[in-house]
Amino acid sequence: MAIPAQAQHILEDAVRAGVGSGAALAWQHAGERSLSATGRTALSNWSNQKVTTETHFDLASLTKPMVTLTLLVGELAAGRLALADRLDKHLPVARQTARGAATIGQLLSHTSGAPAWLDFFAATRELPADCRAAAVQRAVLTTGNAHAPGTQAVYSDLGYMALGWLLEHLAGQPLDVLYQQRIARPLGLKASFRRISAPQALPAPVVATEVWAPRCPDGQPLWGAVHDDNCAALDGVAGHAGLFGSIADVATWADCWLDAARGVESGLDRPLYLPPELCRGLIASPGCAGTTWRHGWDTPSRPGSSAGDSAPVDAFGHLGFTGTSVWLAPAADAFAVLLTNRVHPTREAMAGIRALRPHLHDALWSVLPAPGSKSP
Repeated sequence: MAIPAQAQHILEDAVRAGVGSGAALAWQHAGERSLSATGRTALSNWSNQKVTTETHFDLASLTKPMVTLTLLVGELAAGRLALADRLDKHLPVARQTARGAATIGQLLSHTSGAPAWLDFFAATRELPADCRAAAVQRAVLTTGNAHAPGTQAVYSDLGYMALGWLLEHLAGQPLDVLYQQRIARPLGLKASFRRISAPQALPAPVVATEVWAPRCPDGQPLWGAVHDDNCAALDGVAGHAGLFGSIADVATWADCWLDAARGVESGLDRPLYLPPELCRGLIASPGCAGTTWRHGWDTPSRPGSSAGDSAPVDAFGHLGFTGTSVWLAPAADAFAVLLTNRVHPTREAMAGIRALRPHLHDALWSVLPAPGSKSP
């Protein structure tokens, strides 16, 4: 199904109005996928190129489901982990720490009790590079709880940072290597982490993000270096952020999750197999009462969801701070992926992306067949 003209106009108008300098959209229904891109990789006062469907965006917190959750599914399916296991059962460095007492399920569902966010970048910026990552890890694991585990959901990067270290310990490999081996290579994705200590040639092209004074003393925007400061303190590789990829990359990965959520056992033929029963359980079960958060995913709040007020009742998805999102609707056999660099040139611009997300998604959902009817 082609991207509806109304949705395409909404996207183009948003970029012209300053929701970042560029955007890309993936829309898939009943196995038919359409990709679109608009705008430039940066504002006109910086060197820039036209955005294409292969342009790389800083995916920000889409790293959580695309890397950390997807890798954890493999560990859960193999029986090496269980949702009820405490973190410190499998991660020795977490023993006798606040995070160590949380379960894998609580960390995945944002119910571990961890505070929402802390600035580990500023707290460790004077440390030598070879000591910084260890200092951040120690701080993340030992920071006290903001509330009792399992009692409420508070979206927190800290839990996913801890889960990233868990994956590294279990595999004996860095998270970026593990992702390449188990997800990117099998699916043929070009999406990757970008280590700050080992800069490589930029993908052609990549969008710019923020002109952030603490990290941009020359007044140039971040360009191919992770936007998330805490991930930057970890050299650009973490369980909560750090992945760069194109709309084509995210759509290919999202299609695997759509099949799993729909219970399609033919996924056994996929290069990346996600067990439907396990995945559907993660999507369906909240970590505590009264929250839209599930294990690794969010579900629409009603009214006022970024997924739109007309999002299918079974929709689930995730957002990224840089202006990225993915929403999947299993019963409708559809998904939508939106990538923008709305933090370019400043993270303070929020109104545009908050208006764009629901408006765009409602335009997409509006073309789906009514529930119970047959697709054309």
